[in-house]
Amino acid sequence: MTARVKPATLPAAFLGAVVRVAETRGVSPSVILAGAGVAADVLDTPEAPVPLEAIFGGWAAAMRVVRDDGLPVHVARTFAIEHYSVLGFAVMTAASGREALARVVRFVALITNFGGRWEMEETEQALHVRWLRLGARSLGHRVANESVLAEFMQVSRQILVAELDALAVSFKHAAPPDTRAHCEHFGVAPRWQADADELVLPKAILSAVPSYANPALSRHFEALAQQLLQEASSDERVASRVRQAILAALPDGEPASPAIAKRVGMSERSLRRALANEGESFSGLVEAVRRERAARLLADGRASLAEVAFSLGFSELSAFSRAFKRWYGRAPSEVRRSAQESAAR
Repeated sequence: MTARVKPATLPAAFLGAVVRVAETRGVSPSVILAGAGVAADVLDTPEAPVPLEAIFGGWAAAMRVVRDDGLPVHVARTFAIEHYSVLGFAVMTAASGREALARVVRFVALITNFGGRWEMEETEQALHVRWLRLGARSLGHRVANESVLAEFMQVSRQILVAELDALAVSFKHAAPPDTRAHCEHFGVAPRWQADADELVLPKAILSAVPSYANPALSRHFEALAQQLLQEASSDERVASRVRQAILAALPDGEPASPAIAKRVGMSERSLRRALANEGESFSGLVEAVRRERAARLLADGRASLAEVAFSLGFSELSAFSRAFKRWYGRAPSEVRRSAQESAAR
């Protein structure tokens, strides 16, 4: 029997970033979404998986109508480490730059499955960071790769070295007509039609201490990231299907096991038995999905605390606040304030 090949995906948040920046240039979101071939409501759930080819299609549409070769850089600058959910928190709480970047390599599959991977190599003087993504070099693919390297620089400055400049940067494809935004962002003129999509950074960033280093939170988020990575490694797990069903049901209130069982095509009794066999429980999955989604929504910053609470199925803001403090040891208002201060810096 031939194994089923999973399509490469990225969270809808990455397409949403392109849509929002293009909209500031007067471009209707419908133009970008048409290029991506997806419905507008896909952006309502930032962590929903979107086919990589759809992301590329959205990028290509944006480049054609915005007519700014610096668009990949401008989109990258809208990202903060908090936007990467559990991966972002695992990175920002690490003890050192070395540990933080190792987690980027280790947990990138939490962001994209089969959509690319990082490779890092140390030399005596520098750190070489390569982005590896297969496929034809379409317009969307090329500019998405430019944005990925620009995002890496953006978050490295946020958590490691604020005044960081690359020693070198290269891309495998030909140069666009205007590279001024690239030169300004990376601090060096990129080399084009090179052998790799690569950043070369000062080796000193490996010993830098992330601005949010926290041993207790670091252990928590590393364990959570590892758990999610294991769950993502096989879509045959009932728990993975239940998680998706819970996520879809949250806006309607606290999910009930009979309704979720129906969504995944099982009886409630069979569902609970299958989850138990995988070492999971229904209530534990509801809690986990809420916890992870709360972190992403607070980092995104567009929804009020009340809106976040209701989107997670809580009937009252106070109930959400108590749950969040139990999960993360801090009030949601404190986390929101920290994210806003970080974005301002």
